[in-house]
Amino acid sequence: MGIGTTLYRIIELLHVAAAIVGFGGFIALGRMHAQSYRATAAEARTLLASARSGFNVPMYGLYALFALGIVLISVSDGDISFGAPWVSASFVVWFLAVGALHGLVRPAVTALAERAAALPADNTLEGDAEADAAARKVAMGEGITHLLLTVALILMIWQPGN
Repeated sequence: MGIGTTLYRIIELLHVAAAIVGFGGFIALGRMHAQSYRATAAEARTLLASARSGFNVPMYGLYALFALGIVLISVSDGDISFGAPWVSASFVVWFLAVGALHGLVRPAVTALAERAAALPADNTLEGDAEADAAARKVAMGEGITHLLLTVALILMIWQPGN
């Protein structure tokens, strides 16, 4: 097989598509999280319910990204090595991104949704101490994820150490 074969290019296409679904989905959800924070509690409930139910779609994209990356390396016939520095760094970046999403963003969005459910419908989350703390965690987790996306793009394009 190897790089340049039709199979490799198809898997590479799927790998890039998975990255777009994964990271693009989380960028879109970040916008919903920000809107919910500034909306009334009633509007925030709807936005956050949509965001929480939509969390799995980009997550599956990131899981597919990882699996397809492994398949790409496997079908490259040694042109790409699991031991290459940029490949190893890419795995670390992926684990950090998934960790930030599952360990920071998801629980903070849940806390934000719970706070929106507890507030009167016409109140906003902005200015509420519990909502502020949760919103800071969401923003931090999303910022980390966006930074890691940038690092991943640098690793994929320039392949340092290759």
